[in-house]
Amino acid sequence: MTTFELEEYLEANSQIVDNFRDKYAAFLNEQNADRPTNKKWSSLRIKNETSSAVIKFISNIRNEISTSMGSAQRKHRTNWISYIEKHEIIYRLEESMADMVFEG
Repeated sequence: MTTFELEEYLEANSQIVDNFRDKYAAFLNEQNADRPTNKKWSSLRIKNETSSAVIKFISNIRNEISTSMGSAQRKHRTNWISYIEKHEIIYRLEESMADMVFEG
């Protein structure tokens, strides 16, 4: 499963990606509010930085799952989904998301 496929799966089956995106964008906007006017980031830059962070977040999730799976298992999308469901990955991510705080 690619990072893009994992993102699609998570978006279809949970609010994890949206919650991460919202929390990270809020964090960046909070930091931006503290910047001097001439150093404030544009909304486009905040959006791009948030998108980049989402990709890294999902990539990290993918890498963690991939490391835990056997190499033969990683070849098929259905094996990924089975692994995610068997190990309650979505539930665990949602629990972690509730406690997630960004600090700068």
